[in-house]
Amino acid sequence: MNNKLRSQYANYLSDAIRYAMKETKVNFPKKTIIVAKSYTPLAEIDEIIGMKIYVMDMPSSFEFFIAFPAENTQQYKLQKAFLEYIELYSLED
Repeated sequence: MNNKLRSQYANYLSDAIRYAMKETKVNFPKKTIIVAKSYTPLAEIDEIIGMKIYVMDMPSSFEFFIAFPAENTQQYKLQKAFLEYIELYSLED
């Protein structure tokens, strides 16, 4: 992944996180990870904006999503708001 694309992803992910926190008024757990499909540019790196990246080809329309440890069940609404942002705005916007 080149530096320009990495910067675009970092900004996009940061915007999605801010959106989710604003919508839910809940902070992200420190142990949040990104799960990316193997063909996405995110699968080429190990970490971005302080989050580890795990690769898994899942049956989903999303190229990536976030995941938390089971102990953070009260924060799952962040996932919904994060995915809502991804549905509303593309990386190119």
